[in-house]
Amino acid sequence: MAAAASCSPSVSVLLVMAVVVVVAAAPCSAVDPVNTYCGKNMSSAQAQVSVGQVLSELVPRASAGYYATAAAGRGDSAIWGLAQCRGDIPAPDCALCAAAAARQLAGACRGSADARVWYDYCFMRYDDVDFRGLPDTGYALVLLNTQNATDPEAFDRAQRKVMARVAADAGSDGGGGLARETARVEKGVSIYGLGWCTRDITAADCGLCVAQAVAEMPNYCRFRRGCRVLYSSCMARYETYPFFFPLDGQTTAAAGDYDMVVLNP
Repeated sequence: MAAAASCSPSVSVLLVMAVVVVVAAAPCSAVDPVNTYCGKNMSSAQAQVSVGQVLSELVPRASAGYYATAAAGRGDSAIWGLAQCRGDIPAPDCALCAAAAARQLAGACRGSADARVWYDYCFMRYDDVDFRGLPDTGYALVLLNTQNATDPEAFDRAQRKVMARVAADAGSDGGGGLARETARVEKGVSIYGLGWCTRDITAADCGLCVAQAVAEMPNYCRFRRGCRVLYSSCMARYETYPFFFPLDGQTTAAAGDYDMVVLNP
């Protein structure tokens, strides 16, 4: 299996209980991947044809409805795919992101039977095993802001409350797998929290997935001004600047530098 960070090159590899790749990563736009995963070799040449068919179906359908699944082929040529845009983004950005994701998977992961790509605005994957409906937290990305909060303890308390609400909201039946929360920490400092899930999993599983992502944050991001934990079924994120829609009218601050940790157990 291989993991490739697309926003910047890898600078070190640590071997511990999991394989961890640390990279210096700047926040990426809607058409720049946060990370790409390519794993398992194709079992047949026809499977690559199935990949092309799946990707070509996912792009227009996800662009139109923010979510799509597709399947093609039979036996050892069977491929299943999923694409989803973040529910708060404008429709043109969804279309751009879905198209970029398909190009990335077709190029970077050609010959791979399991491929996934994460963007700020969307997520896309395909596999030679039908993964749809199964919560997947087996592969994780953690992005952490290199800057600490000016009042770390107060910030940490506020951040935990915000993200606990995000996890609870994500698991609600009426949330559609998208949760957004904001809290003011002190004058001029607010915390913006977001959680979202792929629509193939249930609301209950979405809440559990986001809660697991939130639970990882103290392990890597305590006192940090921003953090993201991304799985293949959900993600959780907080920042000190508005990054989700609708924007609250504040001027978006510079995001700063980020480190990325790739957990591949």
